[in-house]
Amino acid sequence: MIRFLHMLTAVGFIFSIVANASALDQKKTADPFARWESNIKAFEADDKEHPKEPGQVLFIGSSSIRLWDLEKWFPELDAINRGFGGSEVADSLHFYDRIVKPYAPRAIVMYAGDNDLSREKTPAQVQADFKEFVTKVHKDFPDTQIIFVAIKPSIKRWNLIEKVREANSLIIKMAEGDKQLTFLDIDTPMIGEDKMPKAEFFAKDGLHLNDAGYKLWSDLLKPHLDAIPAIKDARFKTLRNLRDTYHPWSPPTTLAAWEKEAERIRRQVLVSNGLWPLPEKTPLEPVISKKIDRGDYTVESVYFRSRPGHYVTGSLYRPKNIEGKIPGILSPHGHWKDGRFYDAEGGSQAQLDQGAEEFASGAHSPLQARMVQLARMGTVVFHYDMIGYADSQPLDHRTGFNDADAALRLHNLMGLQTWNSIRSLDFLESLPEVDTDRLAVTGASGGGTQTMILAAIDDRVDVTFPAVMVSTGMQGGCVCENASYLRQGVNNIAFAALFAPKPQAMSGADDWTIEIETKGLPELKQVYSLFGKADSIEAKAFPQFKHNYNQVARELMYNWFNEHLDLGIDGPIQQSDFWPLTREQLTIFNDKNPLPDDALTAAPLRELMTKEDQEEFESWLKGDIEDYRNIVGGAAEVMLKPEVSDIEAEYTTVPQDSEPTSNITRADGIVTNSDGAYIKTVSLSSETKEPAGFVFWFDSAGYSHLFKNDGTVKDEVLQLIQAGYIVVSADLFMTGDSKGRTQSAQDYPIDENYPGYTYCYNTPLLTERVRDILSVIQNRSQQDKKRILVATGDAGTWQLLARSAIPANKIDRTIVDLNGFSFSDVTTIDDPNLLPGALKFGGLPGLARLIDPSPLAIFGASKKDDFNKTLSHFKENLTLSSEPLTGKKVVQMILESE
Repeated sequence: MIRFLHMLTAVGFIFSIVANASALDQKKTADPFARWESNIKAFEADDKEHPKEPGQVLFIGSSSIRLWDLEKWFPELDAINRGFGGSEVADSLHFYDRIVKPYAPRAIVMYAGDNDLSREKTPAQVQADFKEFVTKVHKDFPDTQIIFVAIKPSIKRWNLIEKVREANSLIIKMAEGDKQLTFLDIDTPMIGEDKMPKAEFFAKDGLHLNDAGYKLWSDLLKPHLDAIPAIKDARFKTLRNLRDTYHPWSPPTTLAAWEKEAERIRRQVLVSNGLWPLPEKTPLEPVISKKIDRGDYTVESVYFRSRPGHYVTGSLYRPKNIEGKIPGILSPHGHWKDGRFYDAEGGSQAQLDQGAEEFASGAHSPLQARMVQLARMGTVVFHYDMIGYADSQPLDHRTGFNDADAALRLHNLMGLQTWNSIRSLDFLESLPEVDTDRLAVTGASGGGTQTMILAAIDDRVDVTFPAVMVSTGMQGGCVCENASYLRQGVNNIAFAALFAPKPQAMSGADDWTIEIETKGLPELKQVYSLFGKADSIEAKAFPQFKHNYNQVARELMYNWFNEHLDLGIDGPIQQSDFWPLTREQLTIFNDKNPLPDDALTAAPLRELMTKEDQEEFESWLKGDIEDYRNIVGGAAEVMLKPEVSDIEAEYTTVPQDSEPTSNITRADGIVTNSDGAYIKTVSLSSETKEPAGFVFWFDSAGYSHLFKNDGTVKDEVLQLIQAGYIVVSADLFMTGDSKGRTQSAQDYPIDENYPGYTYCYNTPLLTERVRDILSVIQNRSQQDKKRILVATGDAGTWQLLARSAIPANKIDRTIVDLNGFSFSDVTTIDDPNLLPGALKFGGLPGLARLIDPSPLAIFGASKKDDFNKTLSHFKENLTLSSEPLTGKKVVQMILESE
């Protein structure tokens, strides 16, 4: 017995060792950053409640930063405090994407390191973590200044002073080789004559600072911050992107304003999808086969040609016994694995356990469950494939349309998929039993995107239910949900609002739609209320479920459709069990029934689409000029955003003492507009001559092109001034000194995977420059003087496009040098002159046709024949040359025109 007890004791001891070891292992493997999550979420909540302007000074680090009262010590500084007590350098590094990158700071002040050393990190580890942090900042914001406040010599941690100074010395060496990194020495002034820390700077704990300590630090820091110019142009900020967690939108407050805005947004959607104007609807030639009888409903395989070279595939569900006309419903499936073939397999039991599904059939096949129930409710349902899913072949879902040429022609997968949805509605309408006055659409996730987009642009749809997609959160993460121009200034809530006042309901889940009831639905209610139809829009979130279109959400949809499609079923309607079809039963194409031979892969399909676009453009040229303006001009309004508002300017006269400019008045100015643009301009005029008019001369070098290297005015500019002209130029966005320093590609980064991810939310760089030109010109348009436009360098392209938005009576003459530029020469997605859609609408010659006939001289033209064709109505007003434009030629043309 004693031996047995000894054995138990030994076993218990072994178990204790194992348990302790396991606990230690868990401690080692636990997320060391999890303890800061509440702090980071608090910062993010504050950002949502109080959005931060980009380009501020960011203070980051441990409690010495957190306790630094920035309003007290830097009352005039635009600063953000993101310090969190107890943190290390590695913590700021780990949370970089959440507490640094969103602010696009012009400067970062960091204090951290003593917590690291007190937790037995080596000076080399502190330096390594900081180096990685600096590398990240330099990559994202190459001109952001980083100021590292030296690790302080504290009373409480005096035992670490050797490590503190070793870590500081390592960071000093980093700063010596990095002009964007400054080391702020606070060690020396905090040490007394006894070579110990001065107690006068510390709080009672001997670690943190008191007011005297913060005054010392602030006084030392201020000169460094003062040397960093504030970036006043609001466009220098982190670009909006699909990963942003909040996309707000405020609708107009009157019906008239909303109807005008709705027309603009709807056109923006069509242009972005390459569907402005809508393509020709070629014969569908549908093939319906392989009927499967399930007793009270049937399922058939369908494919039809939505356009030459491309087919739509899907399954058609119909009630077994149909009497008279019944509603038709489209159902795009979304990004579920295998799409229409989806089977949850091992994940089905979890759906049953959490109450998401009642039946194993629905848990395994929730997509089929939706179609079956709708058919049993007495509707015809077409469940069609997204591109590249299930039977949709041979295109891939995410590739083939992601390069510069596709962007220039607005050829994108979203547009092709949206066209498939339009043609699917055509197919549904063609069925003899379908009541074309009762058409509905419902889909989830990516299918929810197609639901709201189709409903926004096709007025045949009567009722919708987009599930888990409409929100102010993430807007859609796939190329099939993003296209250039699509969400500029708007979001998915705005798209859903385009369906007003027709009945629309939607569901949310524990994903980006979780806040739909409080962020999104109120805006939708506001729009629907303008029509007196607030009850026709509803939204319900189910936070107990992750991203889904499960039975709970589907039953909400069933009852919404029952009411608004006038099905007359006694409710509430609940999901019924069914017998799912197998993948083999759902499959359309196989060896016996192959994909049609004319189905094209991406490359030949794009060639065909390009040929069709060119033929269509030729037909526009042959048509009425007003029709041309409606089509191409309508697209240009989306692409160039020529309406610029709230333009203001302030000029300051600059003395000119040196010969021969002593009789010249120089005025430096700032032109601003509603976009937050801050455009530096210069105006040169004669002190003795009566003003004859304005010459607006823009160049890609900025306004410095007006001056010689020694700062004096160039001879050709001087001649114009002496002739009485006021010469005006500007540093257009990201040219010259527009940011207060040299610009780089990092200031306007384009998503390397797909330019539509960037241009979906942000205007092209070229468009910003066009708008700057318009702002500068319009600021002077109220003065009754002659106005002549001149542009050299890359600005020739920008000026020509800007000219298309200015009425003829506002400009007397336009002279531009294109330097041989053609949009067909743009081959990379990061080319600053990439303008999505430019080639679809005829390139520069096609867009120039929008200019009202008036004296126009184009130099450096590489496509003279194209310009001669598109500008034939200019007649004697057109001067066209492939030769470069010289300053001498500019002066000659202007002075000879007097």
